[in-house]
Amino acid sequence: MKINRKIADKCPLCLQEKTPDFVGYRLNTKQGLFPGRNYSHSQKVVRCTRCKLIYNDPQVSPELDIFTEDDSLMDVTHISAEEIKATETYTDVLFFLKHTAKLLPGAKVLDVGSGIGRVVFVLKKTGYVVYSIEPKIELFDFAIKNNFTDAATAYNVTFEQAEFTKEGFDFIFLEPLNHFTDPHAAIQKGLGWLKPGGYLQLETVNSRWFYKRVLHLFYKLTFTKIVPYTSALRKPFHVCEYSAKTFQVYCHLNNLKLCNLNSYPCNTYIKIKWADKLMQYLMRRFHSGAEVSVIIQKVI
Repeated sequence: MKINRKIADKCPLCLQEKTPDFVGYRLNTKQGLFPGRNYSHSQKVVRCTRCKLIYNDPQVSPELDIFTEDDSLMDVTHISAEEIKATETYTDVLFFLKHTAKLLPGAKVLDVGSGIGRVVFVLKKTGYVVYSIEPKIELFDFAIKNNFTDAATAYNVTFEQAEFTKEGFDFIFLEPLNHFTDPHAAIQKGLGWLKPGGYLQLETVNSRWFYKRVLHLFYKLTFTKIVPYTSALRKPFHVCEYSAKTFQVYCHLNNLKLCNLNSYPCNTYIKIKWADKLMQYLMRRFHSGAEVSVIIQKVI
């Protein structure tokens, strides 16, 4: 498959035009701890000197099908819908909505990239009016069939195709940020749908994940120019990777209030319980978990 590429003339997030720092070359196939040293067909990975966003240069064209090839969530559709509903709580989200955002039942929420609708289902039970966008038809159909989402408020479209009333939502989840080649435009589009004072939650892969940094150091010590960032081994491609610093800088530049910042360790792969707990604590404390999540407020 021929892949069209576009040279990035500025940072796709903070829009800085200064030349970014070269980080290395992206892994294209599974090559283990000692990848090959032929970089002629590898894609460059760079880091913005201002917001520290890591991205590919040149970037893959967003029109390509590789951005909709992710089958990782399909495994969930083989689990009983009732079992999923019984185990989903999202207590951290509900706590923020109730106690920080102080949103009462009836408030309008949008979930972008809703998958099978787990978040939508929990928020509906709480009394919120929840709209959702899910481009993958298999996940969309599963959510409708099993009453996770409602046909009247669920849309089988991409984020780019979606249109909603300006300033119509109190809270928006925008999770698939690492798949956007133009994250600034995506965030601004989401903010346009928010009421003044509304909240936008962003979740994405963390460029500062501890394990990834260790692997990067190992590659350096073995004198290879390969880096583990924006790896093409997971579908769809991660064209951008973010950190806590990235969002702090972006909020400052765009007059946005950073209300909440978390880092989720996910699986540490450590079988010793005390060591696992210590590693999880350190990842949360220093924002070096596998994922980073922020909630930003649209300033009135």
